[in-house]
Amino acid sequence: MRPFLPSQGPAVSVLMSCYNAERWLRESVDSVLSQTFRNLELILVDDGSTDDTRAIIQSYCERDSRIVPLFKSNSGLADSLNAGIAIARGAWIARLDADDLCEPERLYAQVNFIQKNGDVVLLGTGYVEVDEFGRKLLDHRFPSSHRILVRHLERMQCFFPHSSALIRVDTLRAVGGYSTLMRKAQDWHLWLKLSRSGRVSCLPVSLVKFRKHAQQVSKENSGRSQLCYGLAATVCHFLAMRGVTDPSISSVGLSWHEFFSWVEQRMLDDGLHGRLKSWVDARAESLLAEQKLLGALRFGVRILRARDARLLVWEKVFGTSLPKRLARQWIRRSFAAGPEKHLYPGCQERAQE
Repeated sequence: MRPFLPSQGPAVSVLMSCYNAERWLRESVDSVLSQTFRNLELILVDDGSTDDTRAIIQSYCERDSRIVPLFKSNSGLADSLNAGIAIARGAWIARLDADDLCEPERLYAQVNFIQKNGDVVLLGTGYVEVDEFGRKLLDHRFPSSHRILVRHLERMQCFFPHSSALIRVDTLRAVGGYSTLMRKAQDWHLWLKLSRSGRVSCLPVSLVKFRKHAQQVSKENSGRSQLCYGLAATVCHFLAMRGVTDPSISSVGLSWHEFFSWVEQRMLDDGLHGRLKSWVDARAESLLAEQKLLGALRFGVRILRARDARLLVWEKVFGTSLPKRLARQWIRRSFAAGPEKHLYPGCQERAQE
């Protein structure tokens, strides 16, 4: 497959959804406008902000013609991103959150890669994790192999961040964009859909700065909701892979609400959230240490004291098989509920496996 770049108009549409983003918005926008790759547009979607976000966007419109503003009432991240996708003119969409930063050569490096690898539909990069003051915490790199990256998704292991993604627009639209049912982990759900449509890859360099701060949605209720949506998205992926309709894109059979509630209860029964929280808490404590050695010792002690410590370490190294197991359980459950409940194509056959 030949790489897809337009002969006219912007090659890349950088897409940023902004909600009450005044604190870091200027810094994020500047990191895009200072890219060494110049053939871009920057779509800034104001999702009904109540602070100075709108005024900041308007001020940039007066300074740079590549800014494309979109002002709308508040409807959430997925809907805002879909609105930006609908007006994007580029052949590729580069994501960036309004509190994160691009290194100057990010887009140049990514476009250079996709020009040589025409079958790639999703390309990420490594990232540097920084705190709210921009101080470096950790540097994260990821494998480049499609097979290994998909395995990371399917086993819910670390993956490149939403803000590093470069996505082929025609494939993005073909898979339906972001699901508005996914209140969180929208990117995880989309990555899994894209992985079934083309090749996923990642550059082995850190080209974005990902900011960790207390206001992030993923920190809500100790990450429980974020994890549950990610788990539900991964179960949906395995259902689709087995020829069963994805509950997140169909109203056939049991509702999304029933499916999500069922997944959440299974997650709590398994203890997955508790184990993940133990890891996150231990890591947070280690980062507070003045010396790296002391931080490492604190981390090790916390992990060893954690409940199900062996399983916790195993899952961090090899991932969890819970999504695949839940997909099989859901198929059996739907089939057992009777003909009116197992209307998913292939459900009866898969239930016998």
